[in-house]
Amino acid sequence: MRIKNIIVSLKMPKKFDVALQAAVLILIAFGTLMIISTNAGKAGGLLVLVKVILKQMAFVVFSYVLMTFFANNFTMTRAKKLYLYAGLILLGLLAFTLVSKETFGSKAWIQIPIPGMEVTLQPSEFAKIFMVVIMAVYVELAGRKNYDFWTIVRIPVIFFIVFFVIILFQRDLGTMLVLTMITIICFLIPSHRSLRKAQRTVKLLLIVGTVCTLFLMSETGSTMVAKLPVFKHVSSRVDIAIDPFQHPHGVGYQLINGLYGFARGGITGVGFGSSIQKYGYLTQSDNDFILSIVVEELGVFGLGIVVIGYLLILQRLFYYAFHTQSEGYKIILIGTGMYIFVHFVLNVGGVSGLISLTGVPLLFISSGGSSLMSIMSAIGISQGVISRIRRQGSVKVGVDKK
Repeated sequence: MRIKNIIVSLKMPKKFDVALQAAVLILIAFGTLMIISTNAGKAGGLLVLVKVILKQMAFVVFSYVLMTFFANNFTMTRAKKLYLYAGLILLGLLAFTLVSKETFGSKAWIQIPIPGMEVTLQPSEFAKIFMVVIMAVYVELAGRKNYDFWTIVRIPVIFFIVFFVIILFQRDLGTMLVLTMITIICFLIPSHRSLRKAQRTVKLLLIVGTVCTLFLMSETGSTMVAKLPVFKHVSSRVDIAIDPFQHPHGVGYQLINGLYGFARGGITGVGFGSSIQKYGYLTQSDNDFILSIVVEELGVFGLGIVVIGYLLILQRLFYYAFHTQSEGYKIILIGTGMYIFVHFVLNVGGVSGLISLTGVPLLFISSGGSSLMSIMSAIGISQGVISRIRRQGSVKVGVDKK
């Protein structure tokens, strides 16, 4: 069905990538099963479990609708026309979080009043895909024209700075890291000559930033972070990553029990639904620490499902990115891939104790409507790009003219 050139359909466009679609849907189905498993048998009984299932299914359905909508309707031309409206709405939602209730040490969520059910919206999740799209739009506009550096990056930089500042005051370190990494990678992709000097500088700063991050994760760095009021809660996460057993009944409690889950799982796991750690030991068992439950119940095989699914998604996104001449399309495909990859690294690194906990969910697997809707929107946009590349009969194509 078409409404003023907008396609409303639950079907994917012609020439979409079936392997990418299959990997995404399998991961979501697997994640939904694990969310149900982590909530089965908890306090509240059947009523709580039914609420969890209904909420998760609502998120899955709505996210799928968003994916098909963007897959059928996304074009660079539309993105250019609508980005300002989308950006201003997003900024308004982000600003509203600052007067909302604090949750888990940060003010990143908007409470949505629904009788009998707790539903929240995290606007910062959508800032990630917004930055990917706006970077793609402005690089594509520059094309082979002799635009100067500031003309190309002015609007994306302004949006990024405002997003960064608001998220800083939200005290959401994980989202801030993901947003920064996505924006940096997207900036390094285009080959426009006006960007080359700045790209060399950004690469150097990226190396310096990595070294500084490793330093801040040390005991000395943690002490320095603790002196900053905005990041005081971050220092405790650095401390427990260094040695969670120094606070076994305090801030290290979650990580220790997450590690116990990994240890109990072994090769084959203790069986689906048979986790012990989900019974009060891990308060975030269906979110940040869901991988611990996956490994505890299904062992290495469960971990393999997640890893193989992620690898297939990344392979398909990067395949098309490396076979298109459109730098705007490259930014969208690689930006989406990096969105997924950075989340994976931060989540897995955090719950395994290799790096500090950041509160970043495991995309497609963890509960959370905002993260699922955001990444499914990104997948839909990527599928729309892939469809247009393939419909033109060659992967070596430029941007669509619609």
